[in-house]
Amino acid sequence: MNDTKTTILQAAIRLFSEQGYNGVSMRHIADAVNISAPALYNHFADKKSLYEAAVSQNFATKADLLQPVLQLDVTPHQRLQKFIELLCLQMSEDAEFRRLIQWELLNEDQARLKFLAQDLFAPLFSGMMDLLKALKPEADAHLLAIIIIGMIHKPYEMKPLASFLPGRRPEHEDSATISRQVMIILRSFLGE
Repeated sequence: MNDTKTTILQAAIRLFSEQGYNGVSMRHIADAVNISAPALYNHFADKKSLYEAAVSQNFATKADLLQPVLQLDVTPHQRLQKFIELLCLQMSEDAEFRRLIQWELLNEDQARLKFLAQDLFAPLFSGMMDLLKALKPEADAHLLAIIIIGMIHKPYEMKPLASFLPGRRPEHEDSATISRQVMIILRSFLGE
C-alpha cells in the first residue's frame, strides 16, 4: 500500500473515532492529510469505501494476532486466558478503535453494524464461540462471548468516569489487571 493511502487510512480512523462517521466528511479527511478532495477521491470512491477500508485495515492487525491464539495447542482454559490477555492488551493500546466502536454502537446504523459484525468480527467471534462450547457446552456460546467481550470492553469505556469513583487505583487501567479480573469471574463460571 502506498504511503499516501496509508496516511489517509490512519487519518480516517482517527477522525471517525473522534467525531463518528456522520461527523466526518471527505473534505475533513483530505484536509487532515493535506491533499485536495479530488485527490482523495482518486484513492477512494466515497466515504463508505474509505470507512470500510480504514476499519478493515485497523481490525485486520488485531485479528491476525488474536486468531492464532484460538488455535494454540494448549488446554481450552489456557487458550481462553491467552485470548483474553491479548484482547485486553489490544483494547488498552488502541483507544481510537475502541472509540470508533462506541460511536457505532451509539449511532446504531444498521448497514455499518452489519459490516462490522459480518465482514470483520464474525470469523474471530465464531472461533471464540467454538472455544466456549468446548469449555461449557450447556452455555449459550453466542451470549457468553458477548458477555466476555463486554467485560473486557467496559473498563476501558468507563475509564473517564471510573477515575473519579471510590476505590480506583492506577493498576485498574493495566490490561493485565483487567484480564486477571475477567479470568477470576470466568473461572468461577467455567471451572478449571
